[in-house]
Formats: sequence, C-alpha cells, structure tokens
Amino acid sequence: MSVDKSAAATFRLLWETKKSARSSLSVDRIVEAAITLADAEGLGAVSMQRVAGELGYTAMALYRHVPGKDQLVALMVDRAQGNPPAESGKEWRTEILNWADAAWDFYLAHPWTLRVATTGAPTGPNELAWFEALLRPLAQSGLATENLAATAMFISSAVRDLARIATEIVPSNPDYGNLLAEVVQADRFPTLSSLASSGALEDDGNVRPALDFGLNVILDGLGSRTS
Repeated sequence: MSVDKSAAATFRLLWETKKSARSSLSVDRIVEAAITLADAEGLGAVSMQRVAGELGYTAMALYRHVPGKDQLVALMVDRAQGNPPAESGKEWRTEILNWADAAWDFYLAHPWTLRVATTGAPTGPNELAWFEALLRPLAQSGLATENLAATAMFISSAVRDLARIATEIVPSNPDYGNLLAEVVQADRFPTLSSLASSGALEDDGNVRPALDFGLNVILDGLGSRTS
C-alpha cells in the first residue's frame, strides 16, 4: 500500500511544537499571521508570499518552517479551532448541544475555514480534541461503539454545512412564499404548494433554527434508540 508522504508530513507538522533556535521566525508566528490575514481578507488572500510580507520576511524564509500552502492551511485551521468547550458536567444531550453552539460560533468567527476542503479524518491536536469532545457525550448516551464515529461525523457535518450556508446566503424577497405559490402547481408539488400557501416558506436568511430543530430531532431519536 502506498503512503501519502505529503499527508504524513502535514501530520507531523501539526504535532510539532519546537521552534527554530536560529531565527525569530517560527511556525507559530507564521500561522498566527496567516490566520489574521484570513480573518480580515478571506482564505484567498493567504499565500506564502503574502504572509511572508506581513512578517517582513521572504517567502523562502517561510518555506524553511512550513513546506507549502497546503500545510499552512492545515495548521491555520487547527490553530484557529483552539480548545473545544469544557465539559459542563450536565447530561449528554446538553453537552452535544453545547458542542454544536461552540462549533457554530467558531465557524462564524472564522468563515474562511468553511472554504477549506475536507480531505480526510481530523488529524491535528485541536481537531482531535473537538472530535473527542463530541464522541464523549455520544458514548455516554449509550450509543453502540461502532456507531459513534458515524454519528459524530453526521452531527459535525450538519453544523459545518449550515454554518457555511449562513455565511453565504442572501435573504430572498420577503414575498418568496407568495411568489412560489403563484408558480408551484398542487398536482405536481403538493407539499410545496401547501407550505407556500401557509406562509411556512418565508425566507429571512436565518438558518440557525434549522440546525437547532434538526439536532433536537436527531437527539430525540438517539435518546429513544438507546433508552
């Protein structure tokens, strides 16, 4: 089986903690400068050359610490995430909802992270800490061990994707429901037609209620499944 040497190098870099003794430049400084730039201007503004300029160095100086942009972005995401929410000591359902709240706040504070492709399982120390913080209450719910990772993936993906939509969506015409009611035919779209007529499809651009409702449905089902 072939080994992805780039992925292995990124993994080691994520867990590297030492700093260079020969220069005031360090991985920490590079990553922090890149995060500041991404927060201000978006991920598209981040390049090795731009970050080097922000720090007063050449791009070549950065390459001595970080092999390339892919590794830099991986470091940025893990650093920006920081620590997951501390355990509250409450029951498992509350812990999961607290986790979702914290993840939502993280994504909205750093929307550029939502533009980073998910290419595999979490590998960084902070990413894994967040994963552990979600797995723990799921395990306390009584969910079977073989279903823990899949359920955590489903919940974390729902939070991430709805956060992405929240950062991209533009509220539609407030008469969306009425406009839709004019064009959807009850024989072809019976449910949509009913919803449009009832006013249930008005769009204010706020997707957070969808997340809260969906999570509670999942947790209700999980509770009944494991009780």
